[in-house]
Amino acid sequence: MKYPATLLLSALLLSPVTQATETVAKVSLKQTMKQMRLHYKEALDATDATTFNVSVAAMQQQLNIARQYDFSPERKQTSLEGLNKVAQKLESLEADNSNLADQQQQLSTVDNLRKEYHKKTKPGVFELVMNAIKESLGFK
Repeated sequence: MKYPATLLLSALLLSPVTQATETVAKVSLKQTMKQMRLHYKEALDATDATTFNVSVAAMQQQLNIARQYDFSPERKQTSLEGLNKVAQKLESLEADNSNLADQQQQLSTVDNLRKEYHKKTKPGVFELVMNAIKESLGFK
């Protein structure tokens, strides 16, 4: 009789750990994206090439972290596609003091990719309502 009690106690103790790990993973993507946004703004506001290049490199580091996130199966391909397009754009950027404004203009196109892929991966209100109705009817 000791072992079933030990097993039950172990399951109860490990349950919050699993939930906490899932929460950390979700929060870390949000934090990673916030850091990318911060570095993006720093690069756009840079007044010299060194600051711009350092900010772009920091964005690339955050992008690599974001790629490791465990996306839901229905959004994984689209999310990674968007992140890969951003990575390609960032890899093509390297400023010197003579082309800083041009490189900042090129960087600004990353925001269009962000908008495009966030729109593709986030469900709209209609989709959320339809999914709730399907679930309530047992279709999902």
